[in-house]
Amino acid sequence: MSQGRIIVILSSIALMSVVITYVLYNYTQILLKERLQERLVAIVSTTATQIDARDVLAVGSIEDITKIEYERIVTQLEQVRDTNEDIQYSYIMRRTDDPDLFEFVADAEGLIPYEEQDFDGDGVVGDDEAVPMPGDPFEVYEYPALRDEAFFYPVASKDLEEDQWSVQLSAYAPIIDENGDAVAIYGIDVEVTDFKERTQAMLLPFLLFIFSLILLLTLMTIMLARVWEQRVAIIREMDRQKDELLSIVSHQLATPISAVKWNLEMMADGDMGKLTKDQEEHLKTIQPQTENLADLASMILDVSRVQLGRMKVDRIDMDVAQFSKDVFKEVEPKALEKGVKYTMSVSKDVPKMMLDKRLMRMTMENLLTNAVKYTPKGGSVDLKVEMNGKKLHYEVKDTGCGIPKKEHDKVFGKLFRASNVLDVSGNGFGLYVAKGAAESQGGTITFDSVENKGTTFLVDIPIVKESEVKKESKKVDES
Repeated sequence: MSQGRIIVILSSIALMSVVITYVLYNYTQILLKERLQERLVAIVSTTATQIDARDVLAVGSIEDITKIEYERIVTQLEQVRDTNEDIQYSYIMRRTDDPDLFEFVADAEGLIPYEEQDFDGDGVVGDDEAVPMPGDPFEVYEYPALRDEAFFYPVASKDLEEDQWSVQLSAYAPIIDENGDAVAIYGIDVEVTDFKERTQAMLLPFLLFIFSLILLLTLMTIMLARVWEQRVAIIREMDRQKDELLSIVSHQLATPISAVKWNLEMMADGDMGKLTKDQEEHLKTIQPQTENLADLASMILDVSRVQLGRMKVDRIDMDVAQFSKDVFKEVEPKALEKGVKYTMSVSKDVPKMMLDKRLMRMTMENLLTNAVKYTPKGGSVDLKVEMNGKKLHYEVKDTGCGIPKKEHDKVFGKLFRASNVLDVSGNGFGLYVAKGAAESQGGTITFDSVENKGTTFLVDIPIVKESEVKKESKKVDES
């Protein structure tokens, strides 16, 4: 596994871990806040049902602070606040004609004398220290839960509110009269600074979790990468040894097969004496099999060379037109025997070129042989050779069985046989070798194919000047 791929995987793991941790942390915060909101809603709902709506209606302005109803309300508010030290403010407000402006009815500190309201002891009762009195206005446009929901059902603020002294969360509930109408709301402001600190403190375990997760996944990735690299190395070594063995075996087979082939040819020519009719018949049966065996050994040797990267390029000044005609004629008997129309055209502007004759034959002969093999009787195979800019371009076109579209990406693989030609003999090495031979000379091989209509293989080989060939040869010798 490459270092770049490992970095990408680890980066993905780290990003995924951060995202998961962020989601979990925020989800936990939301859950804790929802539990706190539920508790505050329970407090205001219970208290609102205990406040007498008639007492609330009896208090309308600052002149009513001497009424017993006012004292009763304030005492109730004070008792609720005292039962929970986190409640900073406990109050009652009613609506006005302006939806963004409410007015106070009472506050838990409403009975504190004015001179005792100097809470910071600076000798001055500031606006933030003065206890709100009945009728005092209060703007609510910044408190949507209070303005839009509190008169209909118990509700807590959606967000925490923070000022210079503390962090607060508010909750409200309607005070209902005997007719079922909301005459005012009861509200509390609870200090939740500790809650915010606790939720923020939770971030540390989450950070430790994400660090541990990333570390664990990193170690696992590194271990898997090493195991994978070891397995790949083993597979590559086994593949190399297999190809070495294949090369050795095919090379060793080539010599005895050639000897058998030569002896059979000598027997057929009468060099070993006159043969009987039965012997001639047997000889005619054996010779094609020997030819096939020789071709297979040669093909296997070429495959091993392609796989091992040992396709040595030995360029010579070659007459491409004459070479193409020679290869074409070698395959022609097979086409005539099968009843396939076999044609060739070579452009007059095709020059002599520095090419490897053996590699050229491996590509062109394989393509022509395959085209004839997979084209039925009455079909056609055409070889077209021309120049394409500074490249030699040739095409082998047939009207054979074609290659199924779903198998196009496998065409040049070893042992590939199209699924629609299983009734035609073949070893699946031809196109693999043809491609390796073309690419060894810096060329390319592509194809167009339609199943049941035919295939066209297109080969482009770049022109190499003689001076460039000499430079290449010099580099090889120096190395």
